Amino acid sequence: LHRSPPPPAPATLYYAVRLVSSAKAACASTRSSSEEDKHYDVLIVGGGAVGSALASCLLRSSGGSGLRIGVLEFSKGPRPLSAFAAGGDLPNARAYALSPASLQLINNGRPHGGDSSSRSDSSRPGPIESLSSLSPYARISPYLAMQIWESDGPATLHFDAADLSTDAIDPYKTEGSDDGLSETSYNDMLGAVVEDGPLVSALWDDMRSDEAGDIDLITNAAVKSIVAPSTATGSGTALAPPPPVSLTYQIHSPTPDASADGHPQTTRVTADLLVGADGANSAVRRMLGMPVTGSGYGRRAVTCTVRVDRGRGGMRNTAYQRFMKNGPMALLPVWSFNGTKQDGEDELEEYANIVWSTTPIHATHLQSLSEKEFLAAMNDVMQSGPASTQSIFPRELTDNILPNLPGPLAPLSAPLTGFAKGIDQVVRGANDGLTMSRWSESKPFQLPPLITSVVGPRLAFDLSTSQAQSYVAPRVALVGDSAHTVHPMAGQGLNLGLGDVECLARHYQTAQESGMDVGGTMHFLNQYNTERRAEVSAVLGGIHALHGMFATAFEPAVYVRSLGMNLVNALGPVRRHLAEVAAGRRGVTPKHM
Repeated sequence: LHRSPPPPAPATLYYAVRLVSSAKAACASTRSSSEEDKHYDVLIVGGGAVGSALASCLLRSSGGSGLRIGVLEFSKGPRPLSAFAAGGDLPNARAYALSPASLQLINNGRPHGGDSSSRSDSSRPGPIESLSSLSPYARISPYLAMQIWESDGPATLHFDAADLSTDAIDPYKTEGSDDGLSETSYNDMLGAVVEDGPLVSALWDDMRSDEAGDIDLITNAAVKSIVAPSTATGSGTALAPPPPVSLTYQIHSPTPDASADGHPQTTRVTADLLVGADGANSAVRRMLGMPVTGSGYGRRAVTCTVRVDRGRGGMRNTAYQRFMKNGPMALLPVWSFNGTKQDGEDELEEYANIVWSTTPIHATHLQSLSEKEFLAAMNDVMQSGPASTQSIFPRELTDNILPNLPGPLAPLSAPLTGFAKGIDQVVRGANDGLTMSRWSESKPFQLPPLITSVVGPRLAFDLSTSQAQSYVAPRVALVGDSAHTVHPMAGQGLNLGLGDVECLARHYQTAQESGMDVGGTMHFLNQYNTERRAEVSAVLGGIHALHGMFATAFEPAVYVRSLGMNLVNALGPVRRHLAEVAAGRRGVTPKHM
């Protein structure tokens, strides 16, 4: 009897279907050159820092393989970076504290393990190099140290580049690569402050001039509808990969493309992978019904740009943060002088950004103050050093309850009061002594510079946290604030978003090198989702814990927190590990393989 051969393995069937599907897509693309029929390998909604970083990273890691990328941006797009060199403007309060790992990802445009030779033009500077070369002020300010202290105790934390051990894994470093900053290498810094506007301009300049792939930068585009496999024909199988995502958009400003009746023309495109990078109020996430959970902190951040006094050495390439009961206040360096001071020229200006997290009522009050009053309020916070350790017992206990025990307990009043005060004195002295023992000539506590004027508007925004229940759906991925938002106290917002970029680009590159469609099955997208949700959830948990610790007024908890900060500062391995996590050299969770 003739026996039929066994069916091919699912993987074989998948590759066969993938080849046929690719051929059909190519034919469809060839049949019509109209924009309505245009198909992209990756379509990114949102051309901000995260979306444009992802596009740049995918272009560079594709190695000239003809990857077709579209970027839809609601605004008119950024101005060229050269416009920021013309002068006449001041630092913007919307800025990010980026880790060295994030800076290298932006500059080299490659995921973990990528080859820096994938640049289409290795002689052309990357975005971070372009920012650092602007004159007279570079639009990037490295900070080499970080000083943190509390308002109701003596504890301090001091990190600097010496805490970054040479054997720590630096996932973006390659031998012989020129990573950008001319005077400060990534291995010598804890991070750098970069304004949003110049950063996005540098990334768009990079994409406009990149010949490694086919990219369309579509501005003034409002997404009108999205049809994804999850809402059409399912997520697909090995035999039948899901169909491409279909998206329609309109240009919302007058253009020659308007239809005859004067209304904006609706354009339809398709994509193998749709990426939502359109912020916390993501239209992609909302239109696809991807659930999100979150809550508010009951806090609001006031941010502005200030000028600081250089009399005590200025910012000294240091980021300062003081924790108070209602929230932390950070003073971050922005800009760095990149020219030559001429004879007779006035003293160079030095700027910094303020991010002050507090209650909504206090934030409203801060915004209502005159500049003189606001300056006094900021300097009152930042010019106060560590305080003595507070009593670990409530004053009511030691002053009233123990000395006045009733009835038969009265004879115990004096010894119990004395014992409590003695214990209190010992533990307070231990914490104060531990603080001072860590101060040395190499790492003394230093007050920040005086703030002398406010040079921009005072902005405010509510603080909340949110996370999509899943970062992926069939042929869809969320990155950055579209997937998660965090409290700014740890400065991890954009760093987490760029972590999403690195992870998604890495899995996309793996799929591409294997000849597979990254959205053809959920395998690669699920790997991205698992890895990033674990990392982001760990960071969110840590930030929640920090917020709760510094919000409490319970005396024993305040003491434990203060002692814990001092112990972290004193224990080198713990302090170095935290510094390496902040620098992006180590993740909060182990990497998923």
